[in-house]
Amino acid sequence: MIHTSSWRFFCLLAALATASTAVAFDDWAGEWEVTWHDGGGRLAIKQQGGLVTGTCAPQNGRIEAKVHGAQLEGRWFAGEQSGAILLVLSHDQRTFTGREDGLGWLTGRRSPLQSPPPPLDLHTPRLAFQTFIAAANRARGGRPEAWTSALAASEFPSSDHPAALVESLRRVRRYFDLIDLTTLDEGALPGDQREDSVSLSLEQLRSGVTLTVTLRRNATGDWHLVIPSEAEVATTRKSLLAIYGTSPPTAQSFRRLQNPRDTMRAFLEGMNDWNGEGRAQVFSTLDLSALPVFLQQSDGALIAQYLRRTLHKIGMVGLQSIPNDGTNRDPYVHFAQGFGSIVIAPSGSAPDAPWQFTRETLDQIPDLYFATANLPAATLAPYGEIPSSTYFALRHIVADKAPFLLGRLRRFEYWQMLTLLVVIPVGFLVGRMVAGLVSRLVQLIPGADPERPRLFIWALTILLGAAVLRLVPSLLGVPERPRAYSVPILGSLVCLSAGIAAWHLLSILGKFFASRARLTSGKTDDIIVNFSLAGGRVAIVFATSLGIAYFLSIPAANILAGLGIGGLAFAIAARDTLANIFGASILVTDRPFRSGDWIDAGFVEGSVEAVGIRSTRIRTAEDSVAIIPNGKLADATINNLGTRRHRVIKMNILVTEGGTPERLQAYIEAVRSRIAHDAAFVAGQTEIGVTDIGKDGITVALTSYLDVRTDGAESVARHDLLVDLMRLAQVQSLRLGHGMEQTGEKS
Repeated sequence: MIHTSSWRFFCLLAALATASTAVAFDDWAGEWEVTWHDGGGRLAIKQQGGLVTGTCAPQNGRIEAKVHGAQLEGRWFAGEQSGAILLVLSHDQRTFTGREDGLGWLTGRRSPLQSPPPPLDLHTPRLAFQTFIAAANRARGGRPEAWTSALAASEFPSSDHPAALVESLRRVRRYFDLIDLTTLDEGALPGDQREDSVSLSLEQLRSGVTLTVTLRRNATGDWHLVIPSEAEVATTRKSLLAIYGTSPPTAQSFRRLQNPRDTMRAFLEGMNDWNGEGRAQVFSTLDLSALPVFLQQSDGALIAQYLRRTLHKIGMVGLQSIPNDGTNRDPYVHFAQGFGSIVIAPSGSAPDAPWQFTRETLDQIPDLYFATANLPAATLAPYGEIPSSTYFALRHIVADKAPFLLGRLRRFEYWQMLTLLVVIPVGFLVGRMVAGLVSRLVQLIPGADPERPRLFIWALTILLGAAVLRLVPSLLGVPERPRAYSVPILGSLVCLSAGIAAWHLLSILGKFFASRARLTSGKTDDIIVNFSLAGGRVAIVFATSLGIAYFLSIPAANILAGLGIGGLAFAIAARDTLANIFGASILVTDRPFRSGDWIDAGFVEGSVEAVGIRSTRIRTAEDSVAIIPNGKLADATINNLGTRRHRVIKMNILVTEGGTPERLQAYIEAVRSRIAHDAAFVAGQTEIGVTDIGKDGITVALTSYLDVRTDGAESVARHDLLVDLMRLAQVQSLRLGHGMEQTGEKS
């Protein structure tokens, strides 16, 4: 219901729109669609600097306000009533929010440009009724100012005429709600009559309850619908709602598509909001199941445009001429012609299955559009706007400048074929040029091959050419039938090209990171690089396969189910291989060694060269390469000699002659001093002293630590130490025996 306060909210909303921002005043001029808790309307704004004025339809109210930053403050006026308003503009300057007198809320959004309402024609009862129905549908579909046109086609008994405009509009809406519960037989609409009054019976399908509509001619010869008293409306409303029991229809019930009228209304109102949430609503009214999944969005949009334009050409008195009885499951034929029909039917056998435009309708709608394209627009066309489309704009230009190009070869028009013959080669030429540039840039990555692989360049050409031409089918309105065959082939080729290009780039990146890993002693080494490279290749193969399956319309659920069953069989048959793969992940996670480490796993000893997804390569001391399964290596006890912080030297020096206490003490001090001045040894961690006196001689034990990283450096340091030990013994006149023992361990 539209109350006076509700109308004031509406006006308040208008003020918000204009004065929300003082920085960009001009953004508030224009029309706004406003909504409050129990109604809505349209606000026309004019603005001069910081001053805002606006008029509200259909309530005939106005606002006066001033802009203060992002806020609008002012007053609304409705007859002798007025009130304060406070409105705030959103950051995108497309919507606003506000309140009136500190109470009720209202919101609004900038209204898109829309066609003017059809002129009033009340010369016959038929025209008056059609005018009323068309205006009411238009108002309910997003143009609330059209209620004034419905009111102009109505009249009230002199003894029951509302005192206020808001009350008149409310009663017109309530009466239209009654008419909307019935179904109109267009053939029963009366033409010109000699009598000054005529009655029309509208029947509610399924229940048989009728609504009597009275039309009366006034003194000027115009016909108007007579709006009954509120008591009569309430009684009739109760009768018409009886079939719904305790669940009467709501303002949003039509979105469930439970009858042909709901489907048509959802389609028209969705097209009216095509660039917003309406597109999804439109798709819900179309049975797109016959289209491949990858074409449902693009071709569904083209089909919707064809259907909307065809409906505009054939015309429509109002939604009330379409049945609203969903219990009768017979398809509803809205239009029939030699090339096909527009049919709405249940999408399934379930009682609550939504009604949709049938697959046959969607298949035939291009032919129906071309068959009706030259018809002049109907006087009473479906309400709502027709969204703009580049394809139809181009076709209009062709029809105006070169109509001979509208000839058709099957579903292709000549201008479409000629454009494709030019655009496709140009698109792939551009792709080839850009691919050459990209391949040169790729060569700058360290690790890239000096020569560019031809397969990689062709893959890039296909990818870039497809990217350039991606929007061409929708821009040119390429028919969906040919695309149902061409897109799977081209889509699969694009997926394969993407896989090839990704594989090549991954190989280059793998070489680059492997070279970087060899320069660092950190955790990011080539073991992780190799394993990541193998995992990336598996992901590329899997993603490419899924992409090709998508374009071949193989459901992902079937693929996953097949992978589940096949994966179980594969796991049983290839459990050793899987164990090796999991072993590789364990080696990468636990990091028992790095590439280049010398390890001893019990069954093999050598230097780690590479860790793959299945096996590890180890170069042994004999310079052979051992290929060890990762599963076996992950379960082994690994002694990583390459992780030693220091390398220990332990030896027993046997003095066989000349071992007096003085000489031994001097010898020990000399050895300690020699080690202390050698940078290869760890300072302060040398222990040396006499440990045994036996029949073969005196034993001097030496323990020290080398601070070297390679086996070669250890051998050099050990050699130099042994030579110096013999030289120092000669200086002290000591003779070393053959029993001197040496050992080397890690620390």
